[in-house]
Amino acid sequence: MSSNRVALYALLITTFIACSSAHIDKPSDAIPEGARRLMEAYPDYVVGYEDNMIVFSDGSSMVYDDGKSRTIDEMHLEQDVEEIFFQEYDKSIYPPPYGYDPGRYRCAEFFGKIYGGTREEAEKNLVYVDWCPKLGGKPVLFTSVAGAAEALKRVSDELEQHPELKSWVLNAQTFNWRTIQGMTRLSPHCYGIAIDLEARRSHYWKWTYPRANEHSKLEYYNTFDMRVVEIFERHGFIWGGRWYHFDTMHFEYRPEINMPEYAATPKQRVITVGKVAPKIEKKIYYNVFKEHKKSSKEEQLRAEFYSKVFKTPYHE
Repeated sequence: MSSNRVALYALLITTFIACSSAHIDKPSDAIPEGARRLMEAYPDYVVGYEDNMIVFSDGSSMVYDDGKSRTIDEMHLEQDVEEIFFQEYDKSIYPPPYGYDPGRYRCAEFFGKIYGGTREEAEKNLVYVDWCPKLGGKPVLFTSVAGAAEALKRVSDELEQHPELKSWVLNAQTFNWRTIQGMTRLSPHCYGIAIDLEARRSHYWKWTYPRANEHSKLEYYNTFDMRVVEIFERHGFIWGGRWYHFDTMHFEYRPEINMPEYAATPKQRVITVGKVAPKIEKKIYYNVFKEHKKSSKEEQLRAEFYSKVFKTPYHE
């Protein structure tokens, strides 16, 4: 065998090994952690990932990472799918530090695809869930998509085992097609994945600090019973009280960032026909860190909120 041919074989072998190593170290079909979470959380809808695209069960696809570097302000206007996972939802972090808002950044394109991008599409997926009937609750509307209604029913069943929590689970509000207060993007209530409880006993940062913006330094307030929070979180919900921009009445079904402990996705709908008719009670509010009676401006905002019967933008 000539020396030239030996050299050629050696070069080919070296090149093959280098290419193989490169493929092993950086596989072209590697699935990002966020994409894996979406497939686990929405297995009937997100079925794959290929070439930076999320693949859906209907054959359509969506860009996962658009490569843009956004500021916090820009993410409130536009997000790609990757930015759903901008911050980890860590239940050990409490109270939340400055800028910590896990789950508050939502990709409207993705959630519209899963739950319905128009009011008509979202409403087709709504079912009634019999909310805490043994505690005096009323049926509420929730989406049947991705096991959301089933998860809410499990929350209801568990809460009913704790009659001492009755005062925290009434006056529930769910589906409402609107934007978030002060923003142009849709609220998660549009998708039927959010429920607000006892708003008059809760704290929302824009009610507490009417002049504040996203960059303001805020003092955290919460009076919500953490036992209720823990029950919701066991079933794939996140809580707005874990946000620096606190919204303590707000619970949102987000299995991609807080997978239910049982990790199940039942497909049967929970349908209980009923009328949503929450009763509103007057209360005085205090904060867990220091006694805090709400300002007249905050009370005015709440009064306006209730007088319009939840038909206008008000919070998350």
